[in-house]
This record gives sequence, C-alpha cells and structure tokens, in this order.
Amino acid sequence: MKKLFTILALLLAAAFVYGQGFDFSGFGDFGGMGGMGGAPAGGSNKARDKADDAMDKLAGNIPMRFFNALNRNPIPNAAIEIPNIGSFRTDQAGKVVLPPMADGAYTLTFTLNGFITTPINFWVNLGGVDFNWYNISPAIPNTDYRFVLEWGERPADLDIHFEKTGGSGAYHISYYNLKRAEDGNAVLDRDDTSGYGPETITVGRIDLNATYTLYVNDYTNRNNTSSDQMARSGATLRVYSQNRLIKTYNIPANGRGTRWNVFTINRGALNDVNAVVAR
Repeated sequence: MKKLFTILALLLAAAFVYGQGFDFSGFGDFGGMGGMGGAPAGGSNKARDKADDAMDKLAGNIPMRFFNALNRNPIPNAAIEIPNIGSFRTDQAGKVVLPPMADGAYTLTFTLNGFITTPINFWVNLGGVDFNWYNISPAIPNTDYRFVLEWGERPADLDIHFEKTGGSGAYHISYYNLKRAEDGNAVLDRDDTSGYGPETITVGRIDLNATYTLYVNDYTNRNNTSSDQMARSGATLRVYSQNRLIKTYNIPANGRGTRWNVFTINRGALNDVNAVVAR
C-alpha cells in the first residue's frame, strides 16, 4: 500500500508539471550538476530550474529567479522587497521562494550593488504566477540605454531589433544584421533561441539628429504572420537609462502577428508604439 501511494504521488507530481506546459527536452544537459538548487558555471540550466520550481509550486509556494541580463547568470545575494509580504535574499541560484500569497497585484523591488534597482509588477492568480524568471541589468553610465527582452517558454525564438536612421550614420542591430555598430556605440549583448530570454541590446549616447526604432520579431513563427503565439508569450521589454528603469512595455495580449513594434526615439524622446502587427 505504501508503494502504491508513492507511485500515485509521483504521478500527480508529473501531471502537475505537465499541466504547467514545461518542456523537459533539456534534461539531457544535466552533466556536472551539483544539486537541483545549484547553477552550472556560465549560466542556468532552464530545464533543471523548471523542474526545481515545480517542486516549490507543489508545496503551494511561489519560486522566483533573477538573472544577469547580459549573460543569464544567476544573481545571488540580491535583496527582494515586497510590501506587506516581506524581505527576501536570493540564493546562489538567484532564487527566492515566496510563501503562499493571496491573488492580486504586487510589486517587488530588486536591489544589489552593481545592478540597477528594478521594480517589477507581478500578479498572483489561483495561488501562482504566470512568469517567475526576471532578468536585471547591471549598472550602466547615465548616458547609455539598455533594452532587455524576456518572455515565456513559447515561442522559442524572439529576436530584438534596434535600427538607427539619419544622424551620424545608420545601423541595424540584431542577431543576423550587425551585432555591434561600426562605431561601437550599440551592441547585441545576448541572443536567446530557446525561450524565456533575455535578449539584450546596449546603446551609448543617443544621436539627437537620428531616429531609432525598436521592434521584436517572432522568428519561430516567421512563416505564419497571423500567429498569436508571440502575443500570448507574456513578453516584456524593459528600458534602462540614467542608470535606472525608465519604462516597461508589456506585449498586447490580443494581437496577431509576428512583429511587435515597441517604441521609437526621435530627437532623444521616447515614443510609445506597443502594437503587434503582421510583418
């Protein structure tokens, strides 16, 4: 009888994980793993992290992870403050485990020397959150901009694009165009092709005589321009400048298309677009 209960518990756990839409195709990458809570050198294993988080969810808790937006390395020892909930500190895997929380809207604040203090809004629904992995920008000079894109498990491959026209010279930063502008003033820091992100671009001083356009392409569904998968991805684009978070864009959830036009910069002014369109 005891063995039967053990088997039933395992089946229920597997059903829960499957129901969350987790993809375990990466479980073959566990070589050298020192334990479910650890992180391999040079980054985090997504499949392992999802499995680890599933165990916390089974217990009714809310796991959250925080990564460096330049390389997706976990960020340990960061302070996480949530009003009326408590203060937490990330472990070596960049993780905190929040206690059960009532459904509703919350704001956490991430703080750590060397990183930009970042407030993040999140929502608890039915005791859980849809998105629990966040990518935080290291500190940048006041004149620089940094754009950090993150999303859910699907589509696997979203690509961030940043185009400059006019001014002192045009460029197009993306994974298949320039990864670094000829003058070194803009660089694609990270390209992600397996879901969640981040994709990150850093830009130096903005040319006040130029126009800049930032958009995101759904490369996974590039042959289906009426796809709604990108709009359902929960994608978020954070804009950092003056060494602080100045804007957060959330993808419109009811759009269809494979291009998300996020914003333009004209004469130094940030102008919202935030529309999903067919390419």
